[in-house]
Amino acid sequence: MLSVKQLFSYPLKSAAGNSAQSLNLVARGPEFDRQWMVVNSNGKFLTQRQLPKMCLIETQVKGTQLVLSAPEMETLLVGRTDVKANTTVWKDSVLANDCGDDAADWLGRFLGKDCRLVEMPQSYQRLVDTDYASKGETVGFADGFPLLVVSQASLDDFSEKLGRPIGADRFRPNFVIQGCEPYAEDGWREIEVGGIRLSLVKPCSRCIIPSIDQVTGAKEMEVNQALLEYRRRDRKTYFGQNALHRSLGQIDIGAEVKVIE
Repeated sequence: MLSVKQLFSYPLKSAAGNSAQSLNLVARGPEFDRQWMVVNSNGKFLTQRQLPKMCLIETQVKGTQLVLSAPEMETLLVGRTDVKANTTVWKDSVLANDCGDDAADWLGRFLGKDCRLVEMPQSYQRLVDTDYASKGETVGFADGFPLLVVSQASLDDFSEKLGRPIGADRFRPNFVIQGCEPYAEDGWREIEVGGIRLSLVKPCSRCIIPSIDQVTGAKEMEVNQALLEYRRRDRKTYFGQNALHRSLGQIDIGAEVKVIE
């Protein structure tokens, strides 16, 4: 039987992920997922691609507020301001809420770069690329889709090819599915997870982030080389599937997964 082995959410884009026993799927995806984002002085989004140390920032959501922590840093409860910020994530422009000088100072001291923290307003609707979505689906500050699915068998197979274990955290999924063959998810189009239908609409092309050790922030280029060797096609490397959810609700670890198409 296919089932959910692990669940993750990422309140702050490109910071450490949070393992969860359940995910509450709202319109944009998992609740609070990529609701906050770090931007530079021009409002352009920043990630581990430019700042690998971002993986060392841990987050919690208390009520509706974000809590930041990191090595040798004081814990910060992030507030809100009435200041709006023009931001960009890839080709999308988002009028976000600036999170204030305290958050900007905290991030600047830890990351060693002038930057600010922004939050996507609940009322804002950032649409998923209409090449892959046709029902007005929305997403937070994730790169392009509200959900990412990988299988444990794919992780195990890649670990074997790499020559050492590698965790799901390198690939930043929301769902890790167990019980299938390696890369079975490449051929799935529709699955049902805990009674909620997911459409797997696009393979996830990979950048440098899987090569970043999520515990230390160090780049391990052999991971990228293995992806290039084993998972490259059409001049890109792929691992996992981007997905859209067709209804709202809670998904728990252990939930049954059914392949519909």
